[in-house]
Amino acid sequence: MTRTTLAGPEVQLPVYSVRRFAADCGRLLADVDRLISDIGTVIENHNGRSKTSRRPLRRSQLNGAASSLRQQAASFLTTLQHSTNFHRRVPIPFMELDEKATILRTNNEGNAALNGAGKQITGKSLFSYVAESDVDRLREHLELCKRTDKACVIQTLIKGKGLPVELRIRRHSIGKETGFLAVVLSSGVESDGIFAGQRWDQPLPISLQELSSSLNRVYTVTSVIQLLAEYCGTVLASPAGIIFIEKDGQPHVARQWQTRPVWKKILLRGVLTKGLVKQVFRTGNPAFWSPTKHGRHGVTFFPISTAGEQPAGVVAMVVLHHNTTTADFGHDLRRLGELAYASFTRARAYDDAVAAYSEAQKANRRKEELLSVISHELKNPLVPVLGWAVALSSGELSSEKQSMAVEGIIRNARALNYLIEDLFDLARISSGKLRLNKTEMRLQEVVREALTAIQPAAENKKLRISTDISEAIPPFVADPRRLRQMIINLLNNAVKFTPGGGSISLKVVKRGQCVECVVADSGKGIDHKFLPFVFERFRQENRSQQTSTMGLGLGLTIVREIAELHGGKVTAQSAGPNQGATFTIQLPIRLRRRM
Repeated sequence: MTRTTLAGPEVQLPVYSVRRFAADCGRLLADVDRLISDIGTVIENHNGRSKTSRRPLRRSQLNGAASSLRQQAASFLTTLQHSTNFHRRVPIPFMELDEKATILRTNNEGNAALNGAGKQITGKSLFSYVAESDVDRLREHLELCKRTDKACVIQTLIKGKGLPVELRIRRHSIGKETGFLAVVLSSGVESDGIFAGQRWDQPLPISLQELSSSLNRVYTVTSVIQLLAEYCGTVLASPAGIIFIEKDGQPHVARQWQTRPVWKKILLRGVLTKGLVKQVFRTGNPAFWSPTKHGRHGVTFFPISTAGEQPAGVVAMVVLHHNTTTADFGHDLRRLGELAYASFTRARAYDDAVAAYSEAQKANRRKEELLSVISHELKNPLVPVLGWAVALSSGELSSEKQSMAVEGIIRNARALNYLIEDLFDLARISSGKLRLNKTEMRLQEVVREALTAIQPAAENKKLRISTDISEAIPPFVADPRRLRQMIINLLNNAVKFTPGGGSISLKVVKRGQCVECVVADSGKGIDHKFLPFVFERFRQENRSQQTSTMGLGLGLTIVREIAELHGGKVTAQSAGPNQGATFTIQLPIRLRRRM
């Protein structure tokens, strides 16, 4: 016997044809029968002629020797039969070739690998099954195998099936003649000691207990998914696969692997066919799709879940030589899904805890930043108030200086009042206690009051303010104080971020059943990355680079809350930095019902 090892368990193969050996053993038994008959005749003649011999030759002795020889021969045939059955059960396609590459013997896997139609391939040439473009290369490899004991490897396509395979060929003695032993591996799967053509109803080379032990040593969802992908790609010998996880009610790709583009194409065809991923997510039942009628390979879908639970994910992977009726394979996948689900749930809880801790840290930093900003912003108006008050109390200021002091105290006291009111409004918004006092009002009057309030600040920066207030807007029900606050906040924001000499426009018009208020400026603009966060509380773009008069970052948040309480909305637009900004408020016109 010779021993051949191909990156995996050792496979013992006979040194010459089993049929030839069986014929030789049959002739041996026939010779033994004739020998017994001849010896029996000799014994009878000898006993008749030599009755006076001291040590007569007993027939029972010869019969015992012949019987022992027969038993040994029968035992050898039984061993031979077991060896043949072993070859048939070998989970890889292999074949025995003569020196001209004619197939002398193969197993079921080898027959299926080259000819899926079920016809026997023995007696045919291996050259007739490989792609014509690879025939010359295969012939060169066979000639090389004749001169060396090393295995030759050739990758080719099976004619008629279009499947890529890898042929590993080694020189093999057939009696006194030289032949070859060929093993057919599905191409595109990394070996690592595992045959790509392994049958799924065979025991797994690595147990689920070992996988469980590995999963117990990782904590994050990413690590669990990575281990699961490695297990499917190596132990289950899947050449391509995708792991989906549920996110916002939809399957999202968490990880994928592939060894050859051809397997990725098959995988994508299976994933895009009949919506099997969503089906498995919905039902929790595995599914299988095959691109061929015989189902020799295809894409299996199994859930990451346990009984009675919604799947946390779905694994879609290409399987080779898969039999959909194999109960052991389905059982292994079910156990794998349950094991992955337990680890996935634990890891997701860990990730959530880490995310919550990180968010708490961020919230704590934001709180510290908020306290720092509040302290700074409250100090800004208090310092000039205190300074002017001390100067007035000295009694040494001229009448002109006294007027400036009073004016400064009033201006800064109002600024301080605005800050305090914003903080109170934020507290009301957070607790849901911000209420509206609605009455019938004219928006035109509210807008003009807001313009009057911000006029001094605009004049100090020499800003040009243009207005377009339509008189066609009818009186409607709203909270005039809150609307005035909303418009003042938008105008103050425009004044704050518009450099001296710039311009601000205010337009109020009626559009259908809504009133639209548009505040535009020629100021510093808003970066497109920050635009989605412009209405969030305490959010200001490049706060560290801003001056001490930038405020708390609550004005636009309050504008949004007031607009939504009125059933309207506010939007922001900007072409980018230094391109100005435009804020648009839309409010529904609600008329008071007549009694």
